[in-house]
Amino acid sequence: MKIINDFECAKGHKEEYFVDRDVMSVTCRHCGNEATKLLSAPRIALDGCDSGFPTASDAWIRRRESHMKYEAKMGIGQG
Repeated sequence: MKIINDFECAKGHKEEYFVDRDVMSVTCRHCGNEATKLLSAPRIALDGCDSGFPTASDAWIRRRESHMKYEAKMGIGQG
């Protein structure tokens, strides 16, 4: 499987390469030196799954409250 990775050579040239996952070095396109794979930080989106990030959790609470009101009005879920 090929993925995009960042590589940097000793002269400081940084560039992305589309390579197999296990490739650790490539030839720099600018100077011909060996360029090694850089470790990149993962992209993480904190989407509000807890109270520390309220956007999505607040939206879920509002939707749930609205749904509960609807169920009560319609007599759904009452035993």
